[in-house]
Amino acid sequence: MELTNSINTSVSIIIVNYRTPDLTQACIDSIYTHTKGVDFEVIVVDNCSMDESVNRLSKDHRIKLIVSPRNGGFGYGNNLGMKAARGKYFFLLNSDTLLVNNAIMEFYEYAESHDPKTLYGCYLIGDDGTYRGSFHYFPALTISSFLRRLFQKQDYTPDYTDREVECICGADMFIPRTAIEECGGFDENIFLYGEEGELQLRMAKAGYKRMLLSSPKIIHLEGKSLEQSETKRKIKLKSHFYVLKKYMCYPTYLLTRAYYYIRG
Repeated sequence: MELTNSINTSVSIIIVNYRTPDLTQACIDSIYTHTKGVDFEVIVVDNCSMDESVNRLSKDHRIKLIVSPRNGGFGYGNNLGMKAARGKYFFLLNSDTLLVNNAIMEFYEYAESHDPKTLYGCYLIGDDGTYRGSFHYFPALTISSFLRRLFQKQDYTPDYTDREVECICGADMFIPRTAIEECGGFDENIFLYGEEGELQLRMAKAGYKRMLLSSPKIIHLEGKSLEQSETKRKIKLKSHFYVLKKYMCYPTYLLTRAYYYIRG
């Protein structure tokens, strides 16, 4: 993905809105309440909500609002935002998140003083203060890695240290601009779910680390932007199979589809 805008701010915060004007506005307000000591811009991409979102968000003159002519999905919306961004770093933030402290400054200062080939997330919490999923694992792309996972359980336990993980949750991704310039943006063939993993898989192959930081504090109102449903499950499966087909050799992909079919 070509980025043509020159850098003139430290952090571009990008929020994709789809029919969540209340959540998005609360997220924006939390950014301006807590962010100090770092220059930033807020870009909101409305993914063709066709509701009151554009009318309401356009009244907030602190933000740059991009109105998409179609709903191309989460990755598509973030790509639009990054193309318009002027930051040295892109902070991709879900609409159903709330900053609790000066999280953007915490990310920025850490990134400026550590390995530039790294992207970051944090330990997310729910509105009740309990831990919410903040990292996950890449899918098993070979038969050997699949067999290892049958006998070696993946550990999702948070330890609240600054540590490297396999894949950061897509709700908060602090990404150097150079990573997008080198690896490209989101694969827009993925409408929703798994797009952050596919992007980070490409970045991992290019030598980028993925780290969770303990100092930024962000609430994730998990699932509020799209409630659990059969439609959601089908979208997840479609995205998952797309990623598997993209990265697996074809015989392994066929075996994987057969495994899912048998498992039901």
